[in-house]
Amino acid sequence: MALAEPAELAYERAFADHWTDVFRFALAWTNDWGAAEDLAQEAYLRLWDHRGRLDWTRPPLPWLLVTTRRLATDRFRRLRRAVSGAESTATTLSDEATRARWLDVRAAMAVLSPLERSALVMTALEGLTYDEAAKVLGTTAGALRAAVSRARTKLETA
Repeated sequence: MALAEPAELAYERAFADHWTDVFRFALAWTNDWGAAEDLAQEAYLRLWDHRGRLDWTRPPLPWLLVTTRRLATDRFRRLRRAVSGAESTATTLSDEATRARWLDVRAAMAVLSPLERSALVMTALEGLTYDEAAKVLGTTAGALRAAVSRARTKLETA
């Protein structure tokens, strides 16, 4: 049995240390357990694919959260196209309830800029500090505080 390479060991450690954080972040974005699991799994699959190119001396969580956010954004775009496309007239009540809930979330998120949406999810739902979230998003803590404040104001008036 061969010894695991350092990148493989780092990947295993990243999975053990951050799976719950990545899953909760995806759940906050999707509000759907199954979709959140899919997004988290896809983020870790991409981490595996990039394991040889990553700098494992840096924490992998920011990379994972950015990847998850991008995957969630792609998912929202696919859903938006599906919802705005031709709809079947033979929908059930539960499908209508799911669609209505999705439209509520979509409407609330639509008023927020990508930075505001990410900042709010990361600080309010994930519990990251402003400094941690700012580092992940590539901005300053002050700009992130302003984005969170704007997001809350927009959601309160929406």
